[in-house]
Amino acid sequence: MQFINYFFASIISFSGLLIGIMLVKIAPEEQKPLQKYFILLRKIPVLLIFAFLLFYYFNDWIYFTALVALFGFLLLVEYKINDLKRKSMLVYAVFGILFFLSSKNTHLFAIESSLILLYGLPTASLIYKRQEKNSYNTIFYNFVFVIISNLLFFL
Repeated sequence: MQFINYFFASIISFSGLLIGIMLVKIAPEEQKPLQKYFILLRKIPVLLIFAFLLFYYFNDWIYFTALVALFGFLLLVEYKINDLKRKSMLVYAVFGILFFLSSKNTHLFAIESSLILLYGLPTASLIYKRQEKNSYNTIFYNFVFVIISNLLFFL
């Protein structure tokens, strides 16, 4: 895969946060009643991301154990950290690693990219608070995904 395709795929996957912020700005009155569904919609793509990666790397023991360790780390982050900004920053850092691991297979890469985009929609809706106008902070803190995924491409 060429770097330019990989780079734009990482930007498009990251744009789920931007779309989520735009949705909250368009319909802020829906943010409060849908909060419990946004929490659920954050967990479903994470489970699917790891399920697809585990099925793909099932025969490769080293990758399989690394993926199980990363999934355990994400579970620990999910239940031990209460600050949603810090939680999403760590999750997006792990997603950068998983994004790189999925780049070996184009079909898996397309699935993982779209699931990362779908993860960003409810995450941005939960993080963004209209009173604080923290959209730049949300984007800045989670930009670690683009940095890690593109640095791993060159290693």
